[in-house]
Amino acid sequence: MNRSGMPSWYKWVVLLSIVPIVVSTEMMWLSLAPVSTLAEQYYGVSSLSITLCSMSFMIMFVLFSVPASWVIDRFGYRASLITGALITAVFGMLRAVFADQFELILIMQFAVAIGQPFLLNITTKVAANWFPVSERSTAAGILTLAQYVGFVVPMAIAPVVAERSGIPDMFMLFAIVAAVSAVIAIVLTREAPAGVKRSEQAGERLHAGSLKQLVANRGYMLILIISFVSIGIFNTILTLLESIVTPRGLTSEQAGIVGAVFIVAGIIGAVILPVLSDKFRVRVPFFIGAIAVLIPAYAGLTFARGELLLAGIAGIAGFMIMGAAPILFQHGSEAAYPIPEGASLGFILLMGQISGTAFVYLFETTADAFDSIVWPMLAFVVMTAALLPLAFRMKESAVFVRPSSPDRTAAAESEFK
Repeated sequence: MNRSGMPSWYKWVVLLSIVPIVVSTEMMWLSLAPVSTLAEQYYGVSSLSITLCSMSFMIMFVLFSVPASWVIDRFGYRASLITGALITAVFGMLRAVFADQFELILIMQFAVAIGQPFLLNITTKVAANWFPVSERSTAAGILTLAQYVGFVVPMAIAPVVAERSGIPDMFMLFAIVAAVSAVIAIVLTREAPAGVKRSEQAGERLHAGSLKQLVANRGYMLILIISFVSIGIFNTILTLLESIVTPRGLTSEQAGIVGAVFIVAGIIGAVILPVLSDKFRVRVPFFIGAIAVLIPAYAGLTFARGELLLAGIAGIAGFMIMGAAPILFQHGSEAAYPIPEGASLGFILLMGQISGTAFVYLFETTADAFDSIVWPMLAFVVMTAALLPLAFRMKESAVFVRPSSPDRTAAAESEFK
């Protein structure tokens, strides 16, 4: 226990109470993706209109990521969490109430999307406030894992509920889940272990010079470049996987199975790889290994045929890219220190959303121009290969290598002794 009587295990209560609302924001994002054809028929709109519902989250993330990071580093992660949770719950419920009117659905979808950066950008801040250096990658991995679970849930639930009860009932179910999740997060979380002063948690706050310091930080810029390319490719594959694999003779149902394997394998990777990173106290070898495996994996997704082979390749790709992501996020926060975690992670996620939006558009444009997915997929292979020499130039962060170095959780750790 700490000196105020808070048990040391309460850090896990804080962490796990955030998981449901993170799952909820991803459910809101992908609500219509698994039932796009049904939604087009129900609302009488084009496929582009339904796609815009999903694209809204990328667009709003770009607009609100920096404000969310400012809130996190100025007022604490809990202020951002409450903001994001309330936005998700309130506008998610309004989306359900007006579920029969597509124009209002689209407006509410953009409003719900505002909450996402306020929820996702807290990942490394929660880890820094509550966990020792040796456990931070694991903690960040759990919150990243929650995002992946949020990818799977609508894929599994939305088609069943929408086909049996209708899209309005599906929206209401997701809204209820978000409302309950918001209450859990708001009631159970605390900013930091009681007795730890604000100055001990926060290090520097976000200020005008933070961006300049990050740009001057060569180690962080390497992470930003790798994140820009790898997250953009991931978002594109997640969004367009059906279009990528169906030209090889797969049905939509088989493409769905390949997509499920991609995500489930990624969830497993997000559990295993961060734990191994913390155990062996290294980050960089995991990035090098992931990139080295993803190069042939993306080539396999381009040319391989057969459901089993494509599912196997997708599983390998998902395991590596989704498993290495939380390690990369944590490494970015460590490399950027003393820049606050909200800012360092926020810029990483922001770059990934910008590249994701651009890559999806360029992929579809190129595939339409050449009537083939081969050329845009080969571009992904080349871009990933170009990241390998950059990964070899990365170094372990001083905060991670020397956990005794003074940082914002040293005081928090002493509270549990």
